Amino acid sequence: MKKIFITSIVALALILGSAAVANAAFTTYLTVGSTGTDVTNLQTWLLANGFKIPAISSGAAAKGYFGQQTKAAVVAYQASVGLPNTGFVGPLTIAKLNGSAGSIGSTPMNCPPGYTCTPLPGTNPNPTVIVTPGTITTPGVAGTLALSLQGSPSGASLDKGETEDVARYKLQASASDMQLTSIALDFDARLWLYASSVTIKDDTGAVVAQKNNLNVNDFTELTIGTKYRLYVPVSYVVPRTQTRYFIVSVTMLPVTDRTTTYIGITGVQVRSVDGTGVTDTQSLTGTHADASLSTTTGDARSFQFSGTNTGNVIATINATSPLKRLVQISNSAETKDVVLTKYDLKSQNRDTTLRTLVLGIRTSGTAVETLFTRVKVQIDGTTYTANSFGTGTTASSTVTFTDLRIPLTKDVAKTITVLVDVSDPATDGLYDGVTASTTLFASTSNVSVEDATYNAVTVNSATLVGSDAIFSASGAVLSGLSYTASGVGNSSATYNVAFNFSITAGDNALYVSRSLFTAGGVAQTVATSTTGSLTAKLTTLVANPSEMPGDSTTEYVVAAGSTRSFTISGSATGSTGASGTVKIDSIKYGTTSGSYTQTINYNLGALQTNSLTIGS
Repeated sequence: MKKIFITSIVALALILGSAAVANAAFTTYLTVGSTGTDVTNLQTWLLANGFKIPAISSGAAAKGYFGQQTKAAVVAYQASVGLPNTGFVGPLTIAKLNGSAGSIGSTPMNCPPGYTCTPLPGTNPNPTVIVTPGTITTPGVAGTLALSLQGSPSGASLDKGETEDVARYKLQASASDMQLTSIALDFDARLWLYASSVTIKDDTGAVVAQKNNLNVNDFTELTIGTKYRLYVPVSYVVPRTQTRYFIVSVTMLPVTDRTTTYIGITGVQVRSVDGTGVTDTQSLTGTHADASLSTTTGDARSFQFSGTNTGNVIATINATSPLKRLVQISNSAETKDVVLTKYDLKSQNRDTTLRTLVLGIRTSGTAVETLFTRVKVQIDGTTYTANSFGTGTTASSTVTFTDLRIPLTKDVAKTITVLVDVSDPATDGLYDGVTASTTLFASTSNVSVEDATYNAVTVNSATLVGSDAIFSASGAVLSGLSYTASGVGNSSATYNVAFNFSITAGDNALYVSRSLFTAGGVAQTVATSTTGSLTAKLTTLVANPSEMPGDSTTEYVVAAGSTRSFTISGSATGSTGASGTVKIDSIKYGTTSGSYTQTINYNLGALQTNSLTIGS
């Protein structure tokens, strides 16, 4: 029967003597070796409810460390409420503790595998799933756990807000299953000033444990300024004689005043319990090897935080930038505000101002300045028109926007939308199938940004190319045109010939006649003889798919926004040695059913010309 686990998180109002511990919530797995506020709250609750921790009651020890006496108190509590009395404060114990208090908080709790977590009002609807696989299957068997650092990942580099794997460890159990209870990581920097969370994953990528919203209370300062220990409670079984790998992943803060530095994991301590209940502790240590802290010795691993207070601008293509597409344009007027590309500019570490932006635009078949009447960018709802717009003679043009005063808030991406007004095809004689794309050559010379003191800010170099826009005034684009000829043998006077092509419709459905060479038909063919006699005859038109909704006995339909392939086939005949060309003059279609008066031009001069020599 499926178990239902209600992820209600409660605020505990605990009273010990005259002191109240208000709004405490248990959200973290706890075991021997755990420290911090969660442990203090647990110990306070246990004492208040009659479960003994002698060292704390006598004043010999302070709260905040989960030792053997605290474990004994947890075992007694678990036994009193019918839970497995393991001494590990896991999902079942947390649910029981929180449920006993009766009020609902808003802190997310991890949903254990095997349960369906149903959030109650006020709880996080998307709790992080943390795996807790396996149980000890070797009771009474002694064992140990071997721990070693792996070569990869190594030397990771993280910027603000980035998440990356920084270290990987091998764990191998001996004769007994080994139940992991905690992993302690030693950092040589105050990690909470740089990072928001630490995640531990197994070799399948499943999350084993996680510490979110890191703060000073999560760390124990072992050596002032150089060694800070983070305890991460874990419940995970490494089966006997088997190997598991744990990966440490770090997520950096999205905003911090920290500058570029190397951070070392200079020690790791893994605690586990064998089948006899004996705790095994395995440790690794190391140090940074040089003054720059970029290399390590021993079993240390370092990663670089590449944040800096120096201004820096990063350019990327926006995730919503259009992909390659067919753009329907007017055949009798300008087409306004066609979106070509979207770029993002992010100013790291400080507020800056965008002053100049230079873009490259490339077109096929006609000059940029013929295709477009103007190029614009839209930023924060305001539209700016290019100050400088090419030469009027080439298919590659530089477009410049100057005298801009666009504020770039630090660490916030600013989207720049590139817009164009497309010329009237009737006036400028544009052809269907012309393509255009924009390129941002991101550099300080093309993207001019300055800070509050008018100093130029560095722009990370990158070449960002937007996807092609294919313009069509007629509503259709011809593509994939190819020609084949095949015969019985070299002495044959007859060849089978076929023309293949695809038609892409724009905003409207297109109609193609099934008949050849009739008034308003699909295609005409010409056979031009240069040597001897050459005659070509095309007899068959077929579509792929062969039949679609909307087709009739007289015509094929290409649905709006779709592409359909066609083949026209027939034969070419002549005397041996005759040669010449076989050519399709036109591909005709209509935008209304039964009318095929429009011709697709592909902007390549003759649509297709192929030399053919009979019997060659």
